[in-house]
Amino acid sequence: MSRDADAKTDPKLSRLFDKRTVERNIKKGLITRKDYEKYLKTLDDSADKGVYGGAEVKDDEPDEAAGAETPESPADNLPG
Repeated sequence: MSRDADAKTDPKLSRLFDKRTVERNIKKGLITRKDYEKYLKTLDDSADKGVYGGAEVKDDEPDEAAGAETPESPADNLPG
């Protein structure tokens, strides 16, 4: 089994290919750029799982927990 295939299952090896540290590991000689490219090709495509942009959600109705009343301001609770 190749090193990049093991990286998916072995947490110690997967740390070598971590996006945040991979450049450092390449400079140190722990992995090669070619190893990293192979590893990237083995990853599943998860593009369909992402949320792009952001749908605008309108909150026209008040929360059920708050009821239809508007919340009191702290000044409403002061005496006098």
